[in-house]
Amino acid sequence: MRQFILCLSLALASFSSLQAQNWQQGAFQFGGANREYKTYHAASAQQDMAVVIMLHGLGGSMNDVDMTSFKAIADTTELLLVSPEALAFTHPVIGAMGPAWNSGIKVTGTPLGDIELNPGVDDVGFLKALVDTIKANYNVDEARIFICGFSNGGFMTQRMLCEQPGLFRAAASHSGTKALTLTQCSNIKVPVAHFHGTTDNVVDINGNFYMMGLSAPVGLSVDSLVSYWRMQNNAGNVGATAIIGNQSAANYITHYTFTGDKRVEYFKIENGMHTWYNFGTTQNEFDLAVETWQFFLRSEPKGLSLVNTAKKEAVTVYPNPANHLLYINNQEKIPFTKLSVIDLSGRTVLTMKYTSTVDISSLSEGMYILQVQDAVGKQRVVKFAKN
Repeated sequence: MRQFILCLSLALASFSSLQAQNWQQGAFQFGGANREYKTYHAASAQQDMAVVIMLHGLGGSMNDVDMTSFKAIADTTELLLVSPEALAFTHPVIGAMGPAWNSGIKVTGTPLGDIELNPGVDDVGFLKALVDTIKANYNVDEARIFICGFSNGGFMTQRMLCEQPGLFRAAASHSGTKALTLTQCSNIKVPVAHFHGTTDNVVDINGNFYMMGLSAPVGLSVDSLVSYWRMQNNAGNVGATAIIGNQSAANYITHYTFTGDKRVEYFKIENGMHTWYNFGTTQNEFDLAVETWQFFLRSEPKGLSLVNTAKKEAVTVYPNPANHLLYINNQEKIPFTKLSVIDLSGRTVLTMKYTSTVDISSLSEGMYILQVQDAVGKQRVVKFAKN
């Protein structure tokens, strides 16, 4: 559950000049400690912003959000991005383990003694206070507050649903399930998504945690977590299974959808490790921040979403990222007639007659969907980045 691997920082190199600016750092006293966080929103986003709270993994920091595409998404929509930091944790035998959320993880009976991450820290209370602070200081839509987290942050996301479920419209846990110690949970229904790699060797799909040659069960298995939320949300309807990405690639997602009172979605990252995948590491096939945001949009009252119903290999674009001109390679030679560019909030920002060269210089930096269509409605879509 260490912070995201270094190579992910290269994935957003095209946006490095942006990531170093426009963040605002904040702090307040809670539980006798100085609790820190940082926020970001686009300059144009000031009114009724949605909120996404992103929780880092064990040993990480509030800056780990920079290694995801969430900032690029915030640049395209009315979104306030919030990244708090856990308090440092030191085990009496292991030593310093870096910032750790008190997510309920507890390992007992090891040669190193019991391992419980920051058991004396009220992180549930801190995150509740953080939400209150955000509401007091920003013009946000209080009905559209979302939470997600990676690894230890994923476990913490599940704990927040257990103990403060009314705070969030929807939640997404990544590579971290629900701690086995959390036996008393609210029965409220809330849309939930879970993302997990099938070959994760830090928190495996059976809920086991691996560290320093030791392994122990700390959370529900992924299957049990999905079943738990399906029962909780009365999500008995099984939707069509979808593939996100290229099945011939090293990694792709098998996407399961369950609907009912509230939706449950499982993103199984085939051959996926304990890693936050993005466009840079998947050759523009899929991005976990984008999939998380689209899930949050599907949890909106109007059910907004960007649905990829086409074969991605049929149309490609280059360069990607692009700054001025974007070139379209129509490999199927389909006689397209219309071209649209859609931002990650679902808004169409450009519509024109089809051409193989598109001037995108007027677009803001961020991630977009290019959609092309022929006279009878056949569509192809591809994702691209504007830098």
